[in-house]
Parts: sequence; C-alpha cells; structure tokens
Amino acid sequence: MSEAAARGTNETPSKRELQRQMEKTRESVSETVGEIKETVNQQVAVAKKTVAGVLDYREHFQNEPLVWSLGALSAGFALGYTMGYAHKETKHGKKNSQLAAFTNSLVDELSLVGNGVVMPPLNARIKELFGFDFSEVLDSISHTKKKPRRKPAQKTKAKRTSRGRRKKAV
Repeated sequence: MSEAAARGTNETPSKRELQRQMEKTRESVSETVGEIKETVNQQVAVAKKTVAGVLDYREHFQNEPLVWSLGALSAGFALGYTMGYAHKETKHGKKNSQLAAFTNSLVDELSLVGNGVVMPPLNARIKELFGFDFSEVLDSISHTKKKPRRKPAQKTKAKRTSRGRRKKAV
C-alpha cells in the first residue's frame, strides 16, 4: 500500500501487489488458525485431565478416606431422613404427595439394585464365612407375621382433695 500511496491516489495497485497482499493475509489467517488450534488442544487436554481426575474416585478415596466416608455418611443420612419424612407423611394421609411418590420409586429402584447387584456376592461371602444362606434368613424374616401392637391401658387420674392428698377415682 505504501507504493500505491507514493504513485498517487488515481492509480490502482498492480496485480503483483494484490497477490502479495493476499499472500500476507493468507499467512496471517493461517497463523491465527494455528494459534486457535493450539489453544483449543491445550484446553481439551486440561479438561480431559480434570475429568479423568474427578472420575477416578478410587485414588481420591485412598488419599482421603475419612472425607469420603463422612461425605457418604452425610448423603446417606440426608437420603434416609428425607425418606423417613415421606414415610411419615404417607401415614398421616398425604398419600399422593410428590415426595412420597419419589421415595417409593427410589426404594423400589434401590431394592432392585440391592437384590441384583449387592445381594449375590454378599450372600456368597456370608455363606463362605459363616456357613448359612443369608437370603433365606431375610426371606424368613420377611414372611413372619407381625403381631399387632397393643395400646397401653389408660390410667385413671387420681383427684386431689382439698387438703392436697390424692383420692382414688371410682
């Protein structure tokens, strides 16, 4: 452009000058694209490393077992408390609440997972160590009938006499 300015404003740049400018522009764009690719590759590598670190919970658990155990205990307590609250609410007549429906479905899903994934190896290990079938014990417990609770008899309150002594109610 400096040569064109030296020649005057009336003359248009020559074909060579236009080709030089286009070549410079291509080089500039190529450099910019290369820098962008390099930056993106670095960011992808950092993201992969971060995700791999988060997903490898075993290593984190080995490094900080107390923290992870307390976290699991807290999550279990919160879940158990929520489920207990929902169970309490269903006993008081709110059977159609969303919380009760959620906890019922959660209990059903956990039961399926427990029976399908946890119980077979646990049962095999208990049978190996102690010599009895744990699933049979659980089945026998679940089939026993519960005795209905007896309500305690209401005590009659003694009335007080004018002197402060108790008088038996008739």
